[in-house]
Amino acid sequence: MLRSILLSIALLLCLLLFGIAVLILSPMPDPPGPTDSHPRIVLDHVHIIDTQSGQVQRDRAIWINQGRIEQITTAGVRSAEGYHYMSGNGHYVVPGLWDNHSHSLKLSPQLHHPLYLAHGVTYLRDMSGCMTGTDSLLACVADRQRWTQQAQSGARSSPLYPKQSSFAINGGAEVPADFPAFLRLQNAADAIALVRHYQAHGVDTLKTYELLSPQQYQWLSQAAASAGMQLAGHQPWRVTLADLIQARQQSVEHGRLFLFECSAVAMQLKQQPMRAGLINSDVWRQILQSQDPTLCQQKMAAMAKARVWWSPTLLTLQLGARAADPAFRQDPRLAQVPWLLRKLWQADADSMQRRGLDQQGRPVHADLLALAQQQLRQAVALGVPILAGTDTPDSFVFAGSGLIDELELYTKAGLTPLQALQSATWWPAQYAGAAAYAGTVEVGKDANLLLIADNPLQQIQALRQVEGLVLAGHWYNKTRLNALQTFSTEQASSIVLNLQLLWSALQSEQFRQQFAD
Repeated sequence: MLRSILLSIALLLCLLLFGIAVLILSPMPDPPGPTDSHPRIVLDHVHIIDTQSGQVQRDRAIWINQGRIEQITTAGVRSAEGYHYMSGNGHYVVPGLWDNHSHSLKLSPQLHHPLYLAHGVTYLRDMSGCMTGTDSLLACVADRQRWTQQAQSGARSSPLYPKQSSFAINGGAEVPADFPAFLRLQNAADAIALVRHYQAHGVDTLKTYELLSPQQYQWLSQAAASAGMQLAGHQPWRVTLADLIQARQQSVEHGRLFLFECSAVAMQLKQQPMRAGLINSDVWRQILQSQDPTLCQQKMAAMAKARVWWSPTLLTLQLGARAADPAFRQDPRLAQVPWLLRKLWQADADSMQRRGLDQQGRPVHADLLALAQQQLRQAVALGVPILAGTDTPDSFVFAGSGLIDELELYTKAGLTPLQALQSATWWPAQYAGAAAYAGTVEVGKDANLLLIADNPLQQIQALRQVEGLVLAGHWYNKTRLNALQTFSTEQASSIVLNLQLLWSALQSEQFRQQFAD
């Protein structure tokens, strides 16, 4: 009898494991495609926002041929033979938006890409990658290039990836034991080998991270310069801003940049190695109280003169500032996030809430966000070039709509709606060397266009009122964009997707090593 019961249990377990394996290996569905892929489209009766001057070209018709803007004429098209005619109904057109700090996964086509397009994001600067050519969890260069090509042909609903980043280079501890030794960057020869390795995989940007030593950073910057590759990412903890500027790092990420650089206390801390617990709420309070406005202005001016870009990602500071806010913790957009990530996000917010008070019981993170916003306004006034980015899918940062959240933080900081819009259109096109084909709505440029109901130059929130999208010349109407959001929401609640997300994370050597580190 006992043996029969044990055999039955064993059989059930085998069936359960088999069922889970089938689910994990099941192919994932693709999101809905464009509404119309006619090679020639005319979009009539629109008002075009000039993202360089801030002027509005009223009552225009945009003629699109094979994914390019062929001509722009006055509205009221009488004959459009050979073109698919669509009325813009007097809505406004801006160039497709750029999220300049994202992290893509193998499952981004199901989770993130539909949401990006639904909110007008047509370009991603992905700030992650793979150490080798493959990974089970993270999107690699080949994935991003394939998605881009498919989007351009109309075969896939995906943003475009104009640039390709490496995995975060972080001093060596992030590298799994069986990966090539040169990835640990222990000498100048390693740096040369690392650069050649990433070049061979199609990477054009090397991502710097916190724990790079000044010596490692020097090796890396010299090897990158010799190979014509760019550095972008975090300012390593022990590397000064002056050294970063001299190394010609192209961009620096996150809102902590000037919180540290303008504080005497932080500069003293930077003489020590970074370690867990080095900066707590009381130390943050000291950093806030030791800000030097004159020093800050000098460093911003130097950064502006060297044309080093800054992506503030203020949303990463907003988490701490709003961790105790029930409305923030219960955002309806959480339905678009897989269960596994939601649990991690809530735990992150719990931790920020617990650690967010100084010795006097005052919340510190709201003050950090307010100061970072003040520094953003000052940096823009002094000419520091800005790239709007979100750090999706960091905790409580939502794909697509999160970019508008970020831009709203910019206007609350004192940037004009035009400056906020430029940080997600014209400025990133310049950064990426793409100004010849992106960033503005002009004849000869790529047809990546966002149709919105109201004028974003009046209030940046108008970017939330999406009426349609043109991606590489392919048309998505409002109904199709809504269907893309529904698709992602359904995928986020899918047992299959959550199992595949968990399995791919467990299988990823890079992720396991980074998590342990």
